[in-house]
Formats: sequence, structure tokens, C-alpha cells
Amino acid sequence: MRLLSLLPALLLLTTLPAAADALRCGEYRVANGGTSLVFTTPSSGYRHNSMSEPEPLWVDRSAAQTRLVMLDDGISVPIRISADGQRIEDDVPMLYTLRRPRACAVEPSAEPGSCRAAGSYCIVQLPSASPAQAQRACSEGVGAGCSALLQQQLESSTAAATDGAGSARFERPPACREHTPTHDPQACEALTDDDLAAAMRRVGQRLEQAEKAPERPPLPLAALQQLQPLCLRHRAGRFCVELAEQQLNALQPALAVQALQVVCDGGRVSACERTAPLHALGADLRLVPLQQVPCGRYQTDDEMPDRLDFGDGSQARLHDGAVHLQRDGETLVLRQLGNGDLLGMDTQTGYQRYRPVSGTAQCSPPREGRGLP
Repeated sequence: MRLLSLLPALLLLTTLPAAADALRCGEYRVANGGTSLVFTTPSSGYRHNSMSEPEPLWVDRSAAQTRLVMLDDGISVPIRISADGQRIEDDVPMLYTLRRPRACAVEPSAEPGSCRAAGSYCIVQLPSASPAQAQRACSEGVGAGCSALLQQQLESSTAAATDGAGSARFERPPACREHTPTHDPQACEALTDDDLAAAMRRVGQRLEQAEKAPERPPLPLAALQQLQPLCLRHRAGRFCVELAEQQLNALQPALAVQALQVVCDGGRVSACERTAPLHALGADLRLVPLQQVPCGRYQTDDEMPDRLDFGDGSQARLHDGAVHLQRDGETLVLRQLGNGDLLGMDTQTGYQRYRPVSGTAQCSPPREGRGLP
């Protein structure tokens, strides 16, 4: 019955050429109210749900099928718009219905060679972008461009030295250049599908190589100092989360929390849950090398607290000023904060603040020869 009730709406969905695009400004929302697309101009807006910060987007009409270019994630997805502009369907599929129309703001102009002017082809070029291209995209508010800069820093110790090298322009193929004699939406559609798929394969290959590669050393402080203002200025959620992770790896918890707070301010509840206990530390939000394995129970202040037990029988050792604790086949890494609490540093405990539980410090004194490996 549900499918039959949706059939009339789905029959109205069609792929329209750019000139006939009926997209309206305002909020389009899915039936359950969880996710919405909000368009402030005919070609820009943001995607939003109750658990994450708004993700900015552009509309690319250069190919036969209109696409949403998601600026933080660096992806471009096809959409279909109903002839009356009341419904949008993506390829998941999710059906969005116009709930609150509003007047459009003035459309910003797209400078030739910019990421915005290239639309989906900016996303195609970002995985192999020059430092200058990544910098340009980032400066235009494309979070995926900021993430590309961070990736370049991670992959090459000379990335900072080559910053600005290479062309800063983004280009579309001739078939995808709107308002020119060479524009061919059908040919552009085929090119866009192939080129986006190839770009996503490059991203997948890079991620696979990163998983297999040995753990990289923390980024130099100079590189992190270059990237931190980009997070604060452009406030791209995915990039700020990635940067916060690098700041934590570099033993800079205050800067990690500052970057993560940007994401919290944008509306991501999980980021707020991580930053709130750490803000209360004030000047103690700093790391102090541990001189010995902690003793007793430490736990978080959550409603369902995570507990860590140190002492006789626990598999804990010191390494490079941190305690490494074996639990359920995982290695947890924690460092000491300025007030004596512990801060989680690994993927499982990251950003968690563990406080000592009074009355639980009952450990045998270390025997000679026991302790550091």
C-alpha cells in the first residue's frame, strides 16, 4: 500500500534540463522529518538533520542529470526534481517534499576557474589536486578542499614547502561548459559518471593504502598551526574533526578541543558530548608525561560510565609517557592531564576524560625489574 501511495509522486519525478529546472528555494524534508535539504538560492544551500551540523551544498546542472555537490564530504550525487518543483529524489532513494518555501537570496557569481564554477568537476579533481587547487577550494568554503590540504600534509613531509605550487584553476571538460557552443548535457553526463567513479576509486585506494601503511608520526606543529585557522574560519565539519584528531595525535588537546568545538557549535551532538567534560578543565587541559602506571579505578562521568582498572593483574605498561592498557583484545592508550585525570588517545577512548575513583588505589609496590618494557 505504501508503494502504491507513493507512485503518483514518483511518476512526477523527472530529469530536467537546466533551463527547465523547477527547484524552489526553501526547505525540502523527508517524510520522517529526519533529514532536510534547504536551498537559500537556486544553486546553493545545505543538508541538515538533527544529529549533525548543516553540510553546505551546490547544485550542478551542467550534465543531463542535476547533481548535488556536497562540499564537506567531497561527493556529487544525482537528483531528480518534479516538474512542479515540489519534490526531490536522490539515488538512495530518499524523497524530499517542499515544506517551507521562501524567497531566494541573490545567487553569488562563480569566478572562472574556481571550484564553484567547476561544480562536480571540482570534486573530480580534488583527490589529485595541486596544493594551490586544494588551497583555493578551501578558501571558497569547500571543506573537502581543506581536507585535501590536510591529506597532502600527511602524505608528504614537503607539502608545506610546496604550498601554492601547481595550477590553482579547476576546469570542466568542453562538453560540460554551460552557455558555450561545446556544451552537450548528454555527453557531459557520461563523462561525469565515469570521472566521478574514477575519483572515488582513487579515494578508496588511498584509504586502503593508509590502513595498511605503518602509523605515521604526528604532523609538525608548523603544519598544524597552518591548518587550525582554516577550521576556525571555514567551519567545515568533516575537516575540523579530521584536524582535531591530528591535534590530539600531536599532544595538543586544547587545540583538538577548539577544532571539535566548531563542529559542536554547528550542531553535531556527539562533538558537544566530547568537548563538554574537557572545557571544564581550564588550564589543566594539557598533557603531563606519566612517570608510573596509574593505580586504582578510573571512570568517565557518563550516564553509562566507562571504567578502567589499573593494578595487580591488569595488563598495563608505560610507553613514551602514556599508559597502554590491554582490554578485550584492544590496546587502549591514555595520557595524564594537568589535574591527574586521564585522557583517552585511541580510537575507542578518544577525548574521554577518566577521573580516579576514591578508595580504589590498592596496588602492590612494583618489584625490581618490573614496570617499563
